[in-house]
Amino acid sequence: MKLFLKILSVFTTLMLSSAVYGQSEKECEVMIDSAIQKMFRKEHTKSLEMLIRVKSVAEQKKWDKQNFRATNNIGLNYYLMTDFGEALKYYLEAYDIAANMPDKKHVMTVVNNIAILYFQEKDNKKAYEYFLKAYQTAKENNRNDKAGAYAVNLGLVLNKLNKTNEAYKYIQEAEVLTKDDPKVHVMNKMALAENLYLKKKYKESEDIINHLIPQLQSPEENENLIFILLIKAQINEKKGDLTEARSLALQARKLSPNINNREEVYNYLSKINAETKNYDESLKYKDSVIIANDSISKVNNSALFNNGKIKFEMQNYQFELKESQQRLKEERKIFYIIIASAIIIIILALLFIYTNATKYKQQKKIAELEFEKKQSDNLILTQQLKEQETLSLLEKERLRNEIEQQNRQLTSQALTISSRNEVVEEIIEAIVNQPEISNNSKLVNSIKDLKIQLKSNNQWDSFFKHFEGVNQSFITTLKERHPDLSSSEIRFICYVYMNLSHKEIASILNISPESCRKRKERISKKLNLPDKINLYDYISAI
Repeated sequence: MKLFLKILSVFTTLMLSSAVYGQSEKECEVMIDSAIQKMFRKEHTKSLEMLIRVKSVAEQKKWDKQNFRATNNIGLNYYLMTDFGEALKYYLEAYDIAANMPDKKHVMTVVNNIAILYFQEKDNKKAYEYFLKAYQTAKENNRNDKAGAYAVNLGLVLNKLNKTNEAYKYIQEAEVLTKDDPKVHVMNKMALAENLYLKKKYKESEDIINHLIPQLQSPEENENLIFILLIKAQINEKKGDLTEARSLALQARKLSPNINNREEVYNYLSKINAETKNYDESLKYKDSVIIANDSISKVNNSALFNNGKIKFEMQNYQFELKESQQRLKEERKIFYIIIASAIIIIILALLFIYTNATKYKQQKKIAELEFEKKQSDNLILTQQLKEQETLSLLEKERLRNEIEQQNRQLTSQALTISSRNEVVEEIIEAIVNQPEISNNSKLVNSIKDLKIQLKSNNQWDSFFKHFEGVNQSFITTLKERHPDLSSSEIRFICYVYMNLSHKEIASILNISPESCRKRKERISKKLNLPDKINLYDYISAI
């Protein structure tokens, strides 16, 4: 009983561990997708636990795709928690994984994430370097959708670096590449508005901003709306309309519930109030900047403390994961020993069963041999019947060959008669054309009798009777299919069946080749043959 409980305990542990380490690639992908959903719901601890679990499995099984996705999203969790240092660490690890993968889209993704980190830290030169790398990788791999988004990012960062002409080139390219992605297209319009403002093209910039404002009224678009309201405020400031500039800045202030977004708005409100000589308000907003910075520091300190707790929990989780792996290895050894013992017992049991089964098989074999003998006798009988059928087929083939041989002899005979008739006709024509003959009426009458004798040569009747005897099935089938054929037409068809030429048939029938051809056409029409089917081809198939 104790042994059974031990086996059950080890087996249960292995089954539970396999939930982590026995996952398939598809199950890992599902877990990553679930972790991403938790990340965007700000359940960072649960998200990180799931991603670290997948990362451990993926590293062990060398699944680069799942390892990359898990590592990149761990970095994204830390980015959303504003722990940029930890985020960069995981992004760089994800970059190393992506660099060894055949699909370079993963490189683009992580390089763009690194660039965004630098952009948030206001290290615009580094941000430009990584945005450019992401853009170039997208172009090299013909990923125009990604290239468009990265071109927008390049436009924004180059605006910050005051390289407006270079920024404008990327913004113009993105205008075409992002037309099928509304969100990215809006971002490109924002970059263009800022670019035109920096170039002092205030009217064009303001027209774009006025067009964008109605599209940015949802709460999730607040940050983008604040961005363009501040640009519009600065345009009005440059135009001398300080009241409108202050009004727009106040609108931006109302839309800034996040303390991190208020510093830039407060700074601008302090500046614009100073320009309108409203120094009290200017000082208040300057104080607000200090308060905002203090609040941001507190928030950051709180975030760092929370992040520290999460890191500790993650490190503790990773430690427990390693301990679990070690425990699993040891328990697997015990499990394998138990399995080996069970296999030996099973083998012994199988040997006992095999001994008893052998006797039964021998008895069964005797019965099978008797049955096979009966089957063999039946097989011999079946073989004999097949041999008789084969002999019958061979006999039919022999008869068919004999018929073909006789037909060839008949054809040869017909050609001989045809040749003889031609020679005789040529001799008669040569004699008749002699003047001394044509004047002798008695001799001319004798020649006419000879011609009549040539036409009524009974050798042809004998030849045709012989043909009918040899090819009776052909003639019978022909008459059944076409009962309206005359005897002379049937004879003509027989000559065609023997594959005689028009000239040869004409010689046999003592007619001209042209008359022979016309007769053949008349018979084809009578048989209702299509123009594409030749008479010989048709009758050969009968």
